[in-house]
Amino acid sequence: MKRILFLSLILLPLAACFAQIKVVESSARRAPSWVNGLEKDYIIVVGSAANIQDAQQNALSMVKERIVNSVAENVKTSSELKMQESTINNISTYLENFATTTKTTSGPVPFLQGVSLSKVEEFYWEKTERKADRSITYNYHIKYPFPYIEMWKLVEEFKKRDRELSEQLDQLLNSVDKVTSVEDIERSIGELKVLSDYFMDGRKDKAILGITRYSSLYNGVELVELESDLGMLKYALRLGNRYIESTRKPQVRSECARITGTINNKDYTIINYDYFNCFEDPENHIMVTYRFGNNTVQKPFYFDITADKAAIFVNEPFHFKALSVNEGVVEGATLDLVLVSKYDAPFTVNKIVLEFTGQTPVIVDNISESYKGKGNHALKLMINDPINMGDTSTKGKRVSMLSGYIHFKSDKTGETKTYRIYNHNYTSNW
Repeated sequence: MKRILFLSLILLPLAACFAQIKVVESSARRAPSWVNGLEKDYIIVVGSAANIQDAQQNALSMVKERIVNSVAENVKTSSELKMQESTINNISTYLENFATTTKTTSGPVPFLQGVSLSKVEEFYWEKTERKADRSITYNYHIKYPFPYIEMWKLVEEFKKRDRELSEQLDQLLNSVDKVTSVEDIERSIGELKVLSDYFMDGRKDKAILGITRYSSLYNGVELVELESDLGMLKYALRLGNRYIESTRKPQVRSECARITGTINNKDYTIINYDYFNCFEDPENHIMVTYRFGNNTVQKPFYFDITADKAAIFVNEPFHFKALSVNEGVVEGATLDLVLVSKYDAPFTVNKIVLEFTGQTPVIVDNISESYKGKGNHALKLMINDPINMGDTSTKGKRVSMLSGYIHFKSDKTGETKTYRIYNHNYTSNW
């Protein structure tokens, strides 16, 4: 008797509560028999909201949740039930705010994209009003077909996809040190971001670590010069001890040079430029810049506009030494002189003409002595033309001078040039 009285005390307030809610509109005169029931091979749910559209979507979300819970063995559904107490007209009412978040250890499953209202077999909705505050609530009931055999089909699809994505993750992690192009890095980072959003277990941390490892590769990319001539630069991208490819075009600029073309091959890039507006400045360069991810990779490639130039002069006295003398004539002698090259470009001395006052010019031909590099270069010549001792002797003279020409050519361009010797000091042992 006491138990019956206790249950009555509990049920009476509930009945009073339900009496405060009435159905003001519905999709059918009477609720179908399946509403709030259970049927084999069907999912039956109800969604509630302040308007019918949201109630409908809430019901569809519950269908998806039920499917995921049925299919995925490792589904975890976290529910948060908040009990909030409010007082209206000195009557305590408990308002339940129920939020459900569906998660699995492998994230959102693809087959949920096929769940839609078009597949609903039956539905029923009703509009209710709470008398206490005249608030409106829509309840949308759905009867969604979900045969047992379909569930197991989806289970197998789920497991298969999960295995494939795990294998993809392992393959990406094992390929970090094997990338062959910048595009490999970008593609792998993109795939790992998708996987990190998909996985919910320890594989998520592995995917995030993989993103970090691939992103760090950008810091190791450097630009390496392969070959260059004045007006042309050829370089490649290198990562560690191996070259990598890229189809991306660089940003190229220069303070004085004009870029005339960029040939972007997979494994190297060629930049052509003209340098006519450049002065002889050791800081002349072509700046090449790439943007990989959040990293900027750039390098200045310096060029010397004098690289092909050949220019020489003399500033030290010439030294003659007689080897044979006959009746006041030097019939054979050696000449030691120092050539000074203004640039690094290689050059070849072909011919020297010496002019003494009152003496027939002395010509040394077919010299063919080559030099390379900026600075002093020693040249020793054999002179077979006769030299008059009286006209050319330096004994007793404070200064002796000669003039002449040095004919040479640039080994790079083939251009022939002449340096004019004018009133240059010399010494002799006669």
